[in-house]
Amino acid sequence: MTDTAVKALVEDGFYPAVLELFGNPAPGRILDVPAGYGAFAQLLQQRGHADIDCLDIIAPADFQLSGINYRQYDAANPLPYPDASFDYVFSLEGIEHFEAPFPFVRELCRVLKPGGRLYLSTPNTFSVDARIKYLLSGYFPRFRPLMLEPDKVMDQPVDDAHISPIYFWQLNYFLRDGGVSICRVSTHALRQSDKPLRRWLERGVAALIRNNIRRRGFPDHGVTSQAMLFGDSLILEAVKR
Repeated sequence: MTDTAVKALVEDGFYPAVLELFGNPAPGRILDVPAGYGAFAQLLQQRGHADIDCLDIIAPADFQLSGINYRQYDAANPLPYPDASFDYVFSLEGIEHFEAPFPFVRELCRVLKPGGRLYLSTPNTFSVDARIKYLLSGYFPRFRPLMLEPDKVMDQPVDDAHISPIYFWQLNYFLRDGGVSICRVSTHALRQSDKPLRRWLERGVAALIRNNIRRRGFPDHGVTSQAMLFGDSLILEAVKR
């Protein structure tokens, strides 16, 4: 194990965006699942958080961070903790890899303490870019291999395979069913075309979406935000009632 240069499985700027949402709250018990090689847990350590549990399917010998409670575990199964065990739960770029993502979401809610905070991220299927790609070509960004090369996706380790695009309102439902309410929606990067005509089209579609939701009185929960309409990944902060 080494405490330097832990390999991150996300692009630059992703973890800082999550930490900006997290802020500097009081210390508490933290769960990070799936934890990868420990890159995000390392950043939490550097901020002074010490009571951290990490779960992932990688072997303990491959986990790169010391001073952490790491357990090799398939989180497709019920999480190995009692109800209300954690003050903060992080699940970053994980649920899109699960064959059954929403039982996993329920587990995240179950192990969170009342008043605790959940940080969950996944590739954004509600962006303008995602809607246009799905309308014209039938796939969501970052899920193209699922359409073009499904056999290759099957041969990849589960942590490399995006197999479950997440529908925001369904995610919102299962969070609420677990007693957890979304309070903020963010992203790590806004994606807008650098081609003038495509950029104009994207802005026009975003205006239509916002006007339609406002005119019809639909609930928002952040779906008209810049993060939702142009974000690459969605990063959600939610609180357990």
